[in-house]
Amino acid sequence: MLFHILKRDLKRKKTMNMILFLFIVLAAMFVASGVNNVVAVMNGTDYYLDKAGIGDFVIITMGDGAVGALDEILKTEAVRGYRKECVVFGSQDNIMAQDGMAVDCQNATVFQSIEASAITFFDAENNPIGDVEPGHAYASGTFLEKNGFEEGDVIHLTHSGQEMDLTLSGKAKDALLGSDLMGNTRFILSEKDMRELLDNETIYDHYRGEICYIDTEDVQGMKAAISDATNVAFDGTRSTIKMCYVMDMIVAFVVLILSVCLIIVSFVVLKFSITFTIMEEFREIGVMKAIGICDTKIRILYIVKYLALSAVGAALGFFASIPFGALLLKSVSSKMVLSSDRGIFLNLFGAAAVVAAILLFAYFCTGKVKRSSPLDAIRSGQTGERYKNKSILRIYKCPGGNAFFMALNDILSSPKRFISVMISLGLCTLFVLILVNTTATMKSPNLIHTFGKKSDLYVTDIADVMADMHAGSGEKMKEKLDGMAEELKREGMPSELCIELQYKYPITFRGNRYVFTCQQGINTEITEYAFLEGSIPQNESEIAITPQISGLTGAKIGDTVTIHYGEGDMDCMVTAYFQTMNQLGEVIRLHEDAPTDFLFIASGLAYQIDFTDSPSVEEIEVRKERIRELYDNDKVMNATEYCIDCIKAVDTLESVQILLLGITLVVVILVTILTERSFIADEKSQIAILKAIGFRDGAVIRWHVCRFGLAAFLAMVLAAVLSVPMTKLCITPIFGMMGAVDVKYHIDPLAIFALYPGIVFAMTIATAWITALYTGTIKSSDTANIE
Repeated sequence: MLFHILKRDLKRKKTMNMILFLFIVLAAMFVASGVNNVVAVMNGTDYYLDKAGIGDFVIITMGDGAVGALDEILKTEAVRGYRKECVVFGSQDNIMAQDGMAVDCQNATVFQSIEASAITFFDAENNPIGDVEPGHAYASGTFLEKNGFEEGDVIHLTHSGQEMDLTLSGKAKDALLGSDLMGNTRFILSEKDMRELLDNETIYDHYRGEICYIDTEDVQGMKAAISDATNVAFDGTRSTIKMCYVMDMIVAFVVLILSVCLIIVSFVVLKFSITFTIMEEFREIGVMKAIGICDTKIRILYIVKYLALSAVGAALGFFASIPFGALLLKSVSSKMVLSSDRGIFLNLFGAAAVVAAILLFAYFCTGKVKRSSPLDAIRSGQTGERYKNKSILRIYKCPGGNAFFMALNDILSSPKRFISVMISLGLCTLFVLILVNTTATMKSPNLIHTFGKKSDLYVTDIADVMADMHAGSGEKMKEKLDGMAEELKREGMPSELCIELQYKYPITFRGNRYVFTCQQGINTEITEYAFLEGSIPQNESEIAITPQISGLTGAKIGDTVTIHYGEGDMDCMVTAYFQTMNQLGEVIRLHEDAPTDFLFIASGLAYQIDFTDSPSVEEIEVRKERIRELYDNDKVMNATEYCIDCIKAVDTLESVQILLLGITLVVVILVTILTERSFIADEKSQIAILKAIGFRDGAVIRWHVCRFGLAAFLAMVLAAVLSVPMTKLCITPIFGMMGAVDVKYHIDPLAIFALYPGIVFAMTIATAWITALYTGTIKSSDTANIE
């Protein structure tokens, strides 16, 4: 008999059961994909670096004599094992499109053969790259996307008189150099093409280098071992390589937060749906009690019903979660291999969790069966008593008319009915606004002091800077800057030029030896930089360090560290802390008089232009275009553009921002439709009575739409207000991982308080209005119909 009742119930209440079933499918899809994505993101870079075989410590050598420079170091006890590959270094000028047009390559370029590779590279589909045909090449990073290339396009390689055409085989995911913060474009060639490059004597003698991946348990021992090594352009631990993917992990954690958000929304609305459907069936419960069915059997009946719905819905949601989860991960894994070794089992676990949660909700919600009596069926579920105080809201004092009064009165009288709507809309909108604030900050000049001093324009020219580095001295660099200033002055743009240079020097503190990047400006003064704490270094024997350096070494303000300059050691006092996102914060700031030597130079940043005639912002933009033409260089940027270029993740964040907004709107549509249809089914007799006493269809629709409008408005206001403190709470630690510990966020009031909340609000209103049109099918004669 119970199964007969269940069968008839499923047929009779098709609308409500279909609504509940649909949301079970969506909940299973969100939860199953969310669990898998959470694990994939949490494992994130560790999974990727393990698959690639990066090891525990990486050293890159370049310059004359770079090949073999590590041979003695690799014999130390700290090295448990290593993998080494020979590469050729170049610059952006070495690569052109087939038609001779210049291309955009990040930083120095690297060329190597697939046969000599010491790590595993992956293609766009996350498959290991096994071989490369002669005349073909894979390119790492964002080279293809930035230059509009596709698989099969041809590029022209010119290096020291050696030329060849290469057909692009696709994109390579490079665990070491493929991150935004490393930013070097690596071209993976065939052994035949690599031999052809190395046959060139100039390349063989001056542009070769090595990349060594070391397995070690003594990272500090490795740092000490390389302190006296020559030709070391980069050394970093596994944790440093991981940190280079911090911008990608920001995007990945957005997906993680989105997945958690969808899980919360799913369970909130699911609980509302189950509670609502059980509360609606007061008459059936009363009738079953009247004919002698006990409470336990009634509860079992409903639990079996929800078990059947959840089993089928979770199965469909499980299969839908696989492509849905892959879609979310694909948007953030263009440079990484994000996955989980447990794979599909996590999706199964998520779907099973939905079934368990539904049964749990059903068990607790059906506890109200004990409070129902046969008389409830006769009274239509009402006791006839009212013990609550009257509302302070009065219709004659309400300025919004009957529809607005009834909507506001519904929310004040039964806030629990609308809490799921407000939570769903508020959570999704809040995460969108957090991402909007983060992206806006990265697109502002607020972060310029984390890369150097603020200037009017920045000119990035890797090939030119590398040539100046090989020229050999700071004096020659100053002459180059003065020559550029004279050239600009002749063009009617009086200016001063400077540049930030980075050196690699051994450092000793309390008996421990390290190798750190030391940054110094040419044609700058130390007072032009921003400091967090302490006093500005006054002479060559005073330095500033970052909190990251302090954490690694234990050095504090007032301590003395020894810097081993080329011709002698110097004891330097730490006088200040500063912040920088260069080298992920592992940088020491030197005074401009410090005795640096180009023999220890590691890299140079952009040429910085400061106009001396105080031009307006508009005039600076005009001059920017003139300088681009003068130097035939598209990389002439203002402070905002330079920040975007250094961070290299704004485009990705904006794409994810659009994706997140799209998913939020989908959630808004689904939640609004499901909740509104539930309200209509519950209030069918009330709507019929309203029509019987003269309310038109338009008034009823306005009543329903106003309720969702008020709920959405409250959710939007709360999300906008919370977005600023939540952005600081959630995003500041991520900036701290990159080296910026004190971030001034750029908040766009129009976007935060109007644009994005307005989009969500408008979608809520539109969906509620379209769904509320269904009330037009209810007639005044339906007052007697309790179903």
